[in-house]
Amino acid sequence: MHTDRFVVFKFQDEWLVTYADREQSAFATRQDAERSAFDAADTLASHGHAVSVLIIPDAAGDASTSCFSAMGTEKKSLN
Repeated sequence: MHTDRFVVFKFQDEWLVTYADREQSAFATRQDAERSAFDAADTLASHGHAVSVLIIPDAAGDASTSCFSAMGTEKKSLN
């Protein structure tokens, strides 16, 4: 089965979300980028697609808190 993949990473001063290695969306914060990627992944999963989200931490040390701990809730597993 094909897996749709979202990749979240920082490039220069923006956080980018790439879908299927083609489409990109830019966000000011890591939390906004993560939220967008997980919301889109949830939508695809609810339609029967296999999805994954890869988050590449910022090399400058922004591997800290993800949007889930910042929001105080965790997403359910897609499995």
